Amino acid sequence: MDRRIGGYGPTAYPMSPIARSLLVPILLIIFFLASCTNIQPVAKIGLIAPFEGLYRRTGYEALAAMRLAIAELPTPGLGVLPLALDDSGDPTQARRSAEKLLVDPSVRAVVGPLWPSLAAATAATLSDADVKWVTPYAIAPDRGFDDPAAREWAVGLVASVAAAAREQGADRLVLAGDATGWPALTAAEWTAVAGMPVTYATADAGPGGLDARDAVFWLGTADAGASYVQGLRTVLPTVPFWLGPQGGDPVFAERAPQVGDIYWATWSTLDYNEWAATHAPSTPNAYLVYMATRDAINAVSGMAPQPSTPWQVVRFEIGNDGASRLYQAP
Repeated sequence: MDRRIGGYGPTAYPMSPIARSLLVPILLIIFFLASCTNIQPVAKIGLIAPFEGLYRRTGYEALAAMRLAIAELPTPGLGVLPLALDDSGDPTQARRSAEKLLVDPSVRAVVGPLWPSLAAATAATLSDADVKWVTPYAIAPDRGFDDPAAREWAVGLVASVAAAAREQGADRLVLAGDATGWPALTAAEWTAVAGMPVTYATADAGPGGLDARDAVFWLGTADAGASYVQGLRTVLPTVPFWLGPQGGDPVFAERAPQVGDIYWATWSTLDYNEWAATHAPSTPNAYLVYMATRDAINAVSGMAPQPSTPWQVVRFEIGNDGASRLYQAP
């Protein structure tokens, strides 16, 4: 007797009636599962942010915001994955991370770095690359996320801070700290933007030369700003001290506790409050990364941009408890 199944194989054995009855359904299930395998294309969105060092909390907050945006914006026929690389708040590391992201051909967009000096370090790598590049802080009020080398984002911040400084009784706005990544406008050009006299303080200069009718707008990092303002407070206890989006990093409030008259400004939309009520993390900076990720997803998926309310500068005061609250004019 031929003991092979179907006559093939020298060591095969006859199949029992039960096995024969199960063979076809099992094969059908295997074929069905194979047909369900996810073979849709995948696009990766890179995130350059600090995941090590002093600013790591802001980096992980940004990653959480990116994941929320990916989960909440369906992309039929396209899988979207985040790919996060650390910049440690260091320009050289930021550039290296940008170069590493571009090695992967499935990276179709890059969000970050989160601050101007770091974005400036990556510009030579990312500006002309075949990817969508979105820096969360660089907003043009009439069109949303913009080229970080453009002027609108910085002009809007300086104009808004200057308006608040005048409300606070200041006669002059002093731009202090490392201005890398900010538009290289002259003091006269900033004066035209601000509607009040503007002067530069050198990046490493202390508070000498300032007076009680000045307001300071810090352009550098949060930790350097904390050191500067503590020195400033020893000679000018009540001069308004303003920061840009870096003021939302917890490092500043922790390193300059209870110094008083501390404020920061960032871009946002009227949708922010509704969004914050249903999302965590829900900080203004997390919202910027969330919206930047949506912008990147729309670009790589070919979907039309999602409508939002117009962008505007929102201003906050940092209280002695370290918490940020909406700025109220005096």
